[in-house]
Amino acid sequence: MTNKLNDPKFNILIIFIVEIITCSISFSANYSEASMAAVIIKWVPALIGLSTIFIYVVSRLFIQKYNWIISLIGIIFMFISAMNIYTTHS
Repeated sequence: MTNKLNDPKFNILIIFIVEIITCSISFSANYSEASMAAVIIKWVPALIGLSTIFIYVVSRLFIQKYNWIISLIGIIFMFISAMNIYTTHS
């Protein structure tokens, strides 16, 4: 299990899967206004996912162990933002 947690391919794949799930949650929110801000808000989980991957890759250059913590924090932030978007605008 430790080898899977420190595997970069596994972490990046999991981040992409969670990013797709959280984007589908945020896109299913009902926005009554069709402004540009409403469109941008729906992409927040995707931006968090991309920034998580960027931070993961940069940290992987410097630290070889415990990078899965960065993935876990990014996944939690993606779910929190998607659920906040969904509950605020549904």
